[in-house]
Amino acid sequence: MIIDMHRHLVVKGTVQGAYIQGAAKSFSMMYNKANKTSLTPRQYIDDVIRKETDDHADNIIVEMDAAGVDLTVIFAVDYGLLFGEPPIHIFDQNKLYADVAKRHAGRMIPFMAIDPRRKGALKHCEQAYHEWGMKGFKLHAGTGYMPDDPVCNWVYEKASEWKIPIMCHTGGAPSVALRWENSRPAYFASAAARYPEADFIFAHAGDIGWWPEAMQAAAWLPNVYLDLSLWQKPYRKMREGEFQKWLRHLTDMTGADKLMFATDAPHPNLHCRLPDWVKVFTGLGKEFSAEEKEMILSGTARKVLKLDA
Repeated sequence: MIIDMHRHLVVKGTVQGAYIQGAAKSFSMMYNKANKTSLTPRQYIDDVIRKETDDHADNIIVEMDAAGVDLTVIFAVDYGLLFGEPPIHIFDQNKLYADVAKRHAGRMIPFMAIDPRRKGALKHCEQAYHEWGMKGFKLHAGTGYMPDDPVCNWVYEKASEWKIPIMCHTGGAPSVALRWENSRPAYFASAAARYPEADFIFAHAGDIGWWPEAMQAAAWLPNVYLDLSLWQKPYRKMREGEFQKWLRHLTDMTGADKLMFATDAPHPNLHCRLPDWVKVFTGLGKEFSAEEKEMILSGTARKVLKLDA
């Protein structure tokens, strides 16, 4: 079994124009370097990203089938308080994700994206959990709050009560007004230490700058896990075999039971398509045991998502 622990939908109206325009500067730069092209940010949006639009995730299912991915965790990001509200409000986006997961029952699990400072957030998340069947939280502290600030406590308390995980952005961000420092793994680690009954997933395993910090948190705290999304980009840049060496070190320090296969599609999949990213992990050499590969590809995710409960 293979589980993609981290994916976003591409649906018109779910992301603010200010974010799209700024992010395209970073993403087009990365895309051009990886693919030896020279697209402008505008061309990247029009010629690359718009082709990924998939309102009902039907194309994602086709892609999952081709890559051998059985299950995908999907969620939005709540940027509204920083960039202004998008045409589709985050409350409605969460319902959209829940409906898409219902459309593809057994293939997708929806998390609820929320800024904990948002008015009406608790009531909304209670509805999303109890009525829509959403199975986790998604936080992006870069929008302007600190992960260990009391404003976040209600999220951690509900995650503990409902026994659902919290997906936390850790690492860098594109050319927009997000607060990089708020997404350091250490700050979420402090929150995780105070809420040992809640499982924290450090998205991107801290990224290329803070992965040692994320690794340290996962090695110390029983309730901290790392998803390996966004690492398609450094994988493409590394010399042959270097990613596998890095992953071996990470596994040695944390255990395979703390690591999860993930993509963060759509953008990273443009650097390394889903079937190829899957092959990186299914093709890991003899330095990884069959049990370790199984844990990274699905076992850890099954535990965190409580699929075997």
